Amino acid sequence: MPKQFIKERPILFISLTAILILLGFSRSIYQFFMGPADEMSMPQQVQTVRVKAAPMPDLIETIGTLTAKEEITVKAGGPGKVQRILVESGSYVKEGTLLANIIAAPEIRAPFDGYLTDWIVKAGEYVKDGTPLIDLVNTDLLSLTYRVPESYSSRLAVDQPVEVTVKAFPTETFQGIVTYVSPVVDRKTYTILVRATVKNEQQNLWPGMSAHVRHILATHADALVIPESCLILTLEGYNVFVVSNGKIERRVVTIGTRHQGRAHIVSGLTLGDSVVLVRTNFIAEGADAVANDWTGDW
Repeated sequence: MPKQFIKERPILFISLTAILILLGFSRSIYQFFMGPADEMSMPQQVQTVRVKAAPMPDLIETIGTLTAKEEITVKAGGPGKVQRILVESGSYVKEGTLLANIIAAPEIRAPFDGYLTDWIVKAGEYVKDGTPLIDLVNTDLLSLTYRVPESYSSRLAVDQPVEVTVKAFPTETFQGIVTYVSPVVDRKTYTILVRATVKNEQQNLWPGMSAHVRHILATHADALVIPESCLILTLEGYNVFVVSNGKIERRVVTIGTRHQGRAHIVSGLTLGDSVVLVRTNFIAEGADAVANDWTGDW
């Protein structure tokens, strides 16, 4: 730049110099935060999973109550004095076990195998014929009672399997089977009463417990599934990101049952599609991407 120009127009010279410095500084800041231009144009490596086929149940989830399938109140068979109580409260007894002696009255024996609750009477008391003495419950098999919406009426059937979990054992699943489906719909709740029998081999379930119920209506042998974590909830439904032809693409999906960390994809994806598993700030629709399929079990 001519020295004459600098002398005649110093303010303009200073302004031009400042602009050049700011332009260079701004470019440095941009590269610092955003990376070099050639690096920004490189496709992003994204963690993905392939849509696969796997068995998937079609089920109803609800809350139910467990009760003893076999329970009775043992009563005095005649009037008399309770001489001795032979078995303590809470004990497990076999059918025919002598429970107590009442003078001048028939022996008090267990009518079936089960657990005794609390004695209502004490030794030395006088009782009348039919006086309640103690409750006996059989907890080997429990009865599960719950209700389902009337919209499932055409799909409910006896002998369908159920899965039960309780708060006391959140990681354990107990198996049961439907034994009764009510033939009428409750007029107040528009629900149908269902009963099932649940095995209690380890005696972990107690009568009176609330239970999370999964009533299995059917099982799809080759359902298309993805991990639930891939799903994006929107106001209109669910979306996922997929890597297709080197680009990030958003897909609208319809899902069925969600079970054990998997989601059943009814529509929107096909077998083998690469679905984005781990989303980051770099993932946006239309961005260049390379699928990095996870080979772990899910």
